[in-house]
Amino acid sequence: MENHKESQGSGPLKGLRVVELGMLFAGPLIATNLADLGAEIIKIEHPKGDVVRGLGQGDNSLWWSVVARNKKLVGVDVKKPEGADIVRRLLATADVFIENFRPGRVKEWGLDYDTLRKVNPGLVMLHVSGYGQTGPYSERPGVGTLAEAFSGYAHVTGEPDGPPTLPSFPLADGVAALTGTYAVLAALWARDRNGGIGDEIDISLYEPLLSMTGPMLINFTKGGVVSNREGNRARWSTPRNTYKTKDNRWIAVSSAADSPAMRLFQAIGREDLTTNPAWATNRERLKRVDECDNMIAAWMLLHTQAEIMERLNEFDVLAAPVNDIEGILKDPHVQQRGSVVSIPDPVLGDTVVQEVVPRFRNAPGKINWLGRHEVGTDTLEFMVEAGFSADEIQKLHRSGIVKVS
Repeated sequence: MENHKESQGSGPLKGLRVVELGMLFAGPLIATNLADLGAEIIKIEHPKGDVVRGLGQGDNSLWWSVVARNKKLVGVDVKKPEGADIVRRLLATADVFIENFRPGRVKEWGLDYDTLRKVNPGLVMLHVSGYGQTGPYSERPGVGTLAEAFSGYAHVTGEPDGPPTLPSFPLADGVAALTGTYAVLAALWARDRNGGIGDEIDISLYEPLLSMTGPMLINFTKGGVVSNREGNRARWSTPRNTYKTKDNRWIAVSSAADSPAMRLFQAIGREDLTTNPAWATNRERLKRVDECDNMIAAWMLLHTQAEIMERLNEFDVLAAPVNDIEGILKDPHVQQRGSVVSIPDPVLGDTVVQEVVPRFRNAPGKINWLGRHEVGTDTLEFMVEAGFSADEIQKLHRSGIVKVS
């Protein structure tokens, strides 16, 4: 049995209580963000275990270790009336409630905002769903992959002659989680200034990603331009691409502004272009995209990645190596800055994960523990707090409605 008495630690959100009810990524990632900054997270998972526990390879889901870090676990079957009652009791003392089921589902369980605010007027409730709580698609099932397609992101990602390209990690969930995190904090700020009244927040998976597509929408509505796949090029900037090196690695370059472009030309031995009006501005260079890319690509193939980065850094060029995960771990800047951290785990041993972001000087966040391996690690603690007797807890445990570890 795992120790369930660890301190939540410090952080700017210490003292904030959040109840998380959801599966997979967007909703739970919002809670993870808040947990990293010191909030107490009570994660409700089915007594049989969250679905993320079964993702990936091996007996212990490494993904679970990341997304369930810093969370206290309560095993409850919320679909049963007795289970929903336990969650309602927990929510009476919570600041935030995060759920990411299909719209209307939590209302069936008596966990909708109108019901909850009667007993907890200050509660901030956040819904995350594929298409939002309203609209003709609201009842459709939605996951990050579908949002990446529906939002227009996949249509503009990939090579011009290739298929629309999806990311290999839950990008839409991550973007929605960041949006949800700042939305919760904004609602809490407002609550403290309007008499302690909370709010209800509606986030779809596709809209945060759509909002990040820059001028794609206005380019069409005002210019009639439909953005399409352009590989690693950009319609608005050149040189901007990834280039293969002599040792079969890659370098990314971005020089939308003119002065970085001139420094790049100097670095690759083309000082003549720095005084040529045909290459002086981004607008002029965009007329010569192929020529520009071919010239840079030919030079890159003559040198190794390390040689290229040394040369480009000497000229202050806007460039970076395209790292794989091994390269990231070996990078001296990543190591010195502490972008990753090793966390002890009772099953996995010392485990390297990404460090908390952002960084606070006076009240830094911290990863106190990785996702716990037992379901219901903290069920007993919170049911006692909610006023359940030992007999009631044992009865609910035997019935399978709760899991007590």
